[in-house]
Amino acid sequence: MARQEPGYEPDYRFSLANERTLLSWIQTAFALLALGLPLAGGIHGVALPRWHHEIGMGAIALSVMIVPAAYRNWRRAQLAMRLGVRLPRDPLPVILASGVAVLLVTTLVSVATT
Repeated sequence: MARQEPGYEPDYRFSLANERTLLSWIQTAFALLALGLPLAGGIHGVALPRWHHEIGMGAIALSVMIVPAAYRNWRRAQLAMRLGVRLPRDPLPVILASGVAVLLVTTLVSVATT
């Protein structure tokens, strides 16, 4: 038996849009993971500077932060739609923008010092 959710079933178009947003955030997390893994673990046969490891670990850490935050935001938005209240603010754009800015600055500083 399905779990009973509070409130009313929202228009399916809004639920699907909410789900697409969740999937987009997960896709972004996968992209960051795909960037971070080869940098953090090294690429067989390729000598990378030491700072590549830190950039890769930062991308992986950002990926790990995005996934639970995306799920939490999806649940909160779904509940708000069911209850007919305002949608909650989404912290993910700030998290992603800040994380990418830190990775960019780290990369620029590392390149400038090598």
